[in-house]
Amino acid sequence: MKTCSFEKLVAYLDKELDVDAKLDVLDHLDHCDICRDAVFHISRDRDAHLFIFRPYRPEKILAR
Repeated sequence: MKTCSFEKLVAYLDKELDVDAKLDVLDHLDHCDICRDAVFHISRDRDAHLFIFRPYRPEKILAR
């Protein structure tokens, strides 16, 4: 992976890549701070333990 690719990062997190592609992404992550941060944020946002369910309550919005 010579250039940044959001699709490859998501495929890496979804464990859809073969060994060669995974090694290519890991090598890219060693050198690219932007992609490393993106992987952190994507994986954090997908973690169900960190998700806080807040029901939609239109009455609170309309009461303002």
